[in-house]
Amino acid sequence: MYMDFEERERRKKRQFIKVVIAEVGMVIATVSVVIVSTLASMGFFVASDGTIEQSGLIQIHSIPTGATVDLDGSTLFPRTNLSRTLAPGKHNIRLTKNGYDEWSKDVAVYSGLLTRLYYPRLFLLGRTTARVMELGEELDFYSIANDHTNALYAEKKSTSWQFLSIKGDDVQRSVLDVSRILPEVHEIEKSGEKEFNGQVRVVEWSKDNDYVLLDVLVAEKREWILMSLKNLGESLNLTATFGLNFEKVEMIDGLANQLYALENGHLRKIKTADQSISRVLLDGLSDFASDGLEVVYVAKRGSEASDDLEQVIGVYRDGEKSGTVVSHANRDAAVKVGLSEYYGASYIVFIIDKFATVYYGTIPSYRENVNETDFSGMKSLVQGVELTDVPDSLSMSLEGEYCVAKKGQQMMVIDVDTGDIYEYRVEDGTSVGWLNEAMMYGVKDGGLMVWDFDYTNRRLLVEKVEAKQMGTKEPVAVGGIKVEKSVTTKSSSKVLQYPVMISSDSKWLYYVVQLESSKIDLVREKIRD
Repeated sequence: MYMDFEERERRKKRQFIKVVIAEVGMVIATVSVVIVSTLASMGFFVASDGTIEQSGLIQIHSIPTGATVDLDGSTLFPRTNLSRTLAPGKHNIRLTKNGYDEWSKDVAVYSGLLTRLYYPRLFLLGRTTARVMELGEELDFYSIANDHTNALYAEKKSTSWQFLSIKGDDVQRSVLDVSRILPEVHEIEKSGEKEFNGQVRVVEWSKDNDYVLLDVLVAEKREWILMSLKNLGESLNLTATFGLNFEKVEMIDGLANQLYALENGHLRKIKTADQSISRVLLDGLSDFASDGLEVVYVAKRGSEASDDLEQVIGVYRDGEKSGTVVSHANRDAAVKVGLSEYYGASYIVFIIDKFATVYYGTIPSYRENVNETDFSGMKSLVQGVELTDVPDSLSMSLEGEYCVAKKGQQMMVIDVDTGDIYEYRVEDGTSVGWLNEAMMYGVKDGGLMVWDFDYTNRRLLVEKVEAKQMGTKEPVAVGGIKVEKSVTTKSSSKVLQYPVMISSDSKWLYYVVQLESSKIDLVREKIRD
């Protein structure tokens, strides 16, 4: 059939329109798939009410790895370590592994944010205690390095200190003659042996474990000594060298090359290489805390005789002319300060009476004209949150993520990463310390208990029992929580209130016990295969 020219043109136009529509549809479909895939990869999903929400990301690591993860009662993933997106809200995470105890916690997941559970630890069941070595009958001190590879201890009055090298399950002991380092060392008549009639507190280990900073008290006289563990002849008595009565000393670089020292309200810097001390960097200080070259401090400003006397909380960076005030407190307030660096940001913590504040970011630089000070790099994480009590001490955890304010047995723990605050009270008579970067321990009544920083996952690891009760199988109750019998090692020896540590390979738990014979031993338990 003959088709005229106009009809052919109309058909061509209709066909062209169909092609264009099809192409546009394909493009829209492709773009939609890309957008949906991109949004899904970013954690966005359609909620039950039809709204679009963004999920959160959770990372779960455990020691040991290979633990089964249950989410809200259902198995999420057969083995740790893992990363997974989850809907915002509270979720119960439970970790189990054959041959180990379990770990569980209610965790808040936030839209578009990462929640990291890097600290869960499962303890091997059916553990036994093994003797490592005898330490003596009465110890003056027992201290462990931050990386848990070395320990230092001494018996009362002894000038022969014991240095332990702990490499996993291998422990080597060497003797250090510190008679020329300690003050007031006397020779015992007839025997010719030497004794030290003072008290020693190991304040800080250098990062390379080559030095320890000692606070020594003899007949109410206080001396600060930087002791070289590699070469005792390089040790430096800071008090005798500079003729100053230091109230507080802290390492600046962690390698003992430089130190900050507080004397009579004056902050100074000590260089150990040339044994020099700086001019007064800041004055009027009552306390300070440092983390590297930065300092947070408390100082009095104004006249004692007038009403304008106040306390200021300030920050100082090494090399600057003076400090920068970040907050104020009245003259009679109890003020505690702390400073840490975590994931590249500085965290300033200060507590005025019962009210806690945390700033994070970049510490402002000093400006002669205070109105020119740039505070934009410092953000508020916690602002004047009221705590249960006025703390009498404040310290940071091993990695600087948690700040612990303590009043007697009342614990007030601030997570400087999230701003969350956890408050709880441990039983009277409990000696508390950090077991690792996120787990604490408590020693009481000769037993040993551990818990996460927020007082969850409390587990009694060692229970002191009478010798005749050895072998009994009754479960133990801790804080109202029933502990399975296999979690607890029963021992007739008494765990002493000295530092407890997990070896650097996470395989052994080391602690100090007193035997029925009154001898003091270092013992260990295998906590991971």
